[in-house]
Amino acid sequence: MRLRRVALALAGLGLVTAAAVPAAATTVKPGSDSFRAAGKKAEKLPTTDAQAATTACGVGVGAVNATGTAGGYDVTATRPPTVNPLAPYKLFGVRSSASWYLEGDGTTGFYHGLVLQGDNLYGAITTYQGSATTPTVRAIKLGTGWRGFSQITDSNYVYGVNEHEFLYGLHANGSLYRYTVEDQARSYGSAPGFGSVKAMTLIAETATYDTLLVLTKGGALYTVHVPVTLPMKPVVKQVRASGFAAFDSLVAQRCGATSTLLTAFDHDTNTATVYAVSKATGTSTVIKSYGTFKATFGAKVHFLLTGGAGPQRLGE
Repeated sequence: MRLRRVALALAGLGLVTAAAVPAAATTVKPGSDSFRAAGKKAEKLPTTDAQAATTACGVGVGAVNATGTAGGYDVTATRPPTVNPLAPYKLFGVRSSASWYLEGDGTTGFYHGLVLQGDNLYGAITTYQGSATTPTVRAIKLGTGWRGFSQITDSNYVYGVNEHEFLYGLHANGSLYRYTVEDQARSYGSAPGFGSVKAMTLIAETATYDTLLVLTKGGALYTVHVPVTLPMKPVVKQVRASGFAAFDSLVAQRCGATSTLLTAFDHDTNTATVYAVSKATGTSTVIKSYGTFKATFGAKVHFLLTGGAGPQRLGE
């Protein structure tokens, strides 16, 4: 995985300091134990239907608020949802973020992810070293010209042949763009027709395709099935025609063999609703609510916290 190699270099060698991004000083205790627990590796979540029948699914949600402080929630799919807020730490201002991946075990670990700040795309990394009460925050600029993008999300297929990691960006011109990312982002296709979309999250990543779940400004849900081949030709299917207009951001994690645990955030009321979503099959997809919780951190940017190699999302 190319981006992981960049993150390992940042974590181990300290090649780029926090000065690469404005206002990245760290002064607040990060609650590293809560963040490590939230970034769930494959073995920490039920990935078969039998496991899901006896163990509640969960999702780690990262968040960044208007002051550039990072926090979030460790959510368990009980009724009502069980939610443990993550202790905050000072990061930096972020417009949108893809998933953050947890690497390392024991007393040392680090998260890495792709974020937008202003006109720029950054690879960010937060390292928890031993018993330190503050993390080391570093970032490296991976490209400029990103001001027109409102949303980013990513795939991370590292489970067999044809490994790939793609960054998807939603642009103000109504197109969905796909990139490979190493020392910089490189275009890997685009498609028009997404001007009505206001939020998106990844629900499936396989050797041959990725699938996004997108939310329109009118409150409809669609899947966007994107083969990994060129040219980029997504297949769009409606899941719901309405009913989700209140929400502004989506975060998804695998639950069982082919289902998805979806957390949808309403930024106006600072609430979130947790849904169990069956394998996506268009309008026949089953969606059940676990209930709503107060999103006390009050952020406008939300993203998945997950293990570096899983669990593989297979929601379509």
